Amino acid sequence: MTATIVDRLRLAGFRRSNEQSEIDAARIAQGSFLSELPGVMFALLTLAYIVLSLVSL
Repeated sequence: MTATIVDRLRLAGFRRSNEQSEIDAARIAQGSFLSELPGVMFALLTLAYIVLSLVSL
């Protein structure tokens, strides 16, 4: 019986650390997206400027 309690505690700890690593991965992905956002906006504005310039010719 003691072995099953210890095994359950280990599994619960593994689940907790796995959930924590998923939260950390989500934070890293969100931070990466936010750091790329200015570049994406610059590219979209540049593309819109080029297309509108060509349309006005």
